[in-house]
Order: sequence, then structure tokens, then C-alpha cells
Amino acid sequence: MKYHVRHHTEFNYDLPVISSQQVLRLKPRDMFDRQHLLRHDINLSMPGTDVLEAQDYFGNTVHEVRLHTRHRQLSIDSECEVEVTPRADILLDLSPPWENVRDTVSVPNTTEHWRAAQFCYPSRHVDVQAAHTLAQQFADPRMPFLRLVLNINAHIHREFTYTGGVTDLNTEVGEVISSRTGVCQDFAHVAIATVRALGLPARYVSGYILSQGGRQQHLVGAEASHAWISVFCPEFGWVDFDPTNDQITSEQHITLGWGRDYADVAPTRGSILGGGTQQLDVDVRVRPIH
Repeated sequence: MKYHVRHHTEFNYDLPVISSQQVLRLKPRDMFDRQHLLRHDINLSMPGTDVLEAQDYFGNTVHEVRLHTRHRQLSIDSECEVEVTPRADILLDLSPPWENVRDTVSVPNTTEHWRAAQFCYPSRHVDVQAAHTLAQQFADPRMPFLRLVLNINAHIHREFTYTGGVTDLNTEVGEVISSRTGVCQDFAHVAIATVRALGLPARYVSGYILSQGGRQQHLVGAEASHAWISVFCPEFGWVDFDPTNDQITSEQHITLGWGRDYADVAPTRGSILGGGTQQLDVDVRVRPIH
């Protein structure tokens, strides 16, 4: 399936900004697994702005924007076309027992296993200890690893309520588990913390989902950036799960990037001199190309 994506970000300030620097992670990943980027453009409301492109540690594309002209408003439009192919059916119960996966990544002996092992530990937004008690209820002996993750996925979808405005970037995993409310970013962090609490590798994925049309209409998380998780399973590779929508991701999910948690793949992050109070508006539109 081919998609057209427009991600509009607008900053408004009540005082002039003297200078600013923005770090953007808005370019979808290309040529991995089932996704191919056909084109991508970034346009800013201030022409002549310096934009530098690079890759971060995880291989995500980063655009660094530097503004040295006084302004009270800045718009950033990221527009792309991307093709995503469906994933073949995964036989979850053929995946190895979770204890085997834990032992494999605890003493990695291949480059692939070493890369996965780095996603087994606490990170800035993932307090593994806070999810220890939750994780124990899924640790059935010899449970196939991918089945275990699907059970965690289903539990979060069933027991937690999607509610905007009750959490922010500083809300900790323990708070979300206690309140059982949050948004896709919070649910991804809880799922990752639960998987890592068992010594297993899980990473945070930032992206989009189809915002209208067909069977995707009911999905939660459209009209904004979405988040889900990816776990590493030997012989299966990285498999993505969306706890907000209780499913293994397929062609309706478009991947921007991945990292240890939200801090590694925030769509926009920056610093300004001046500006006073800031208002941020974001609008995401994903449309199928027929």
C-alpha cells in the first residue's frame, strides 16, 4: 500500500525569538523490512534557513534546523510518499520460550544479538523496576516469547484507558501503571518496561497510522504521531506490536524511527533564545494513494 503523509508542526510565541535550533526526526526510514520511502520533503515558513541532514546512532534520519532571524511564528511541513507491504502471518507459538531469548541476549555471541541486547535495560523514560510486578504475571514458564508479548499488548489495551491531556513527557511508567490512563507514548513505555523487566529486548518505535478509510478507521492514534514497540526474537527478527490498538503492526503502520524510548526519536526537539510562552500545534494526515 502506498501512502501520502503530511506532518504539519507550528510554533507560535508571544515574544520574538532571537534565534533557535530544532532537531527533527520526521523522515520515514527507508529500505528496511517492508517499508520503502518514495520521496520526502521538508519545508519551513522561513526561507533561507540552514537545514543539515545526518543519521543518529540508531540509523534514523535527523534534520538540524538553525534560525538566526527574529520570528514569532515557525511552521515546519514534512511531506512524503511511502510504500508499506503487509507482513506475512507470524506463528507466535513457534517462537522460542521467553527464557531462551533472555539467555541468548544476556550472553550475546553475534552482532545481531549484541545490537538487540542494548534494548534490555532502563532508559530515560523506561523505569524497568516500576514494571517488575506487572511483568511477573506474564512470566509463565516456557511461554513462547512472541505470545508473551501479545499477552502484554492485550492486557494494556484491555486494562488501560486512552485519555489525552492527563500525562506529559515527564510522566513516569509507574504513574501510568497506577492510573491506567495515558496515550500511545505512555502505553509503549509501559509495554517496553514490562518486556525489559523480564530481561528481554524491546525498543520504542515512532511513526504514523492511517487516519481515514476502510478498516483502519477505528485505529486510535491517527491525526498525530503514533508510537508502538518492537521486540527482538531470534529467527524471527524484530516484530512490532501496537499496544494502543492491540495488534501486531501491518501495512497501516508507517515507521519514522526507533530508539530506547521517546527521547531518542522525538519528532521535534529544540532550544530557543527569547520567545516567552510557546504554543505548539501539530496536525498529521495520512492518506492512501490508490
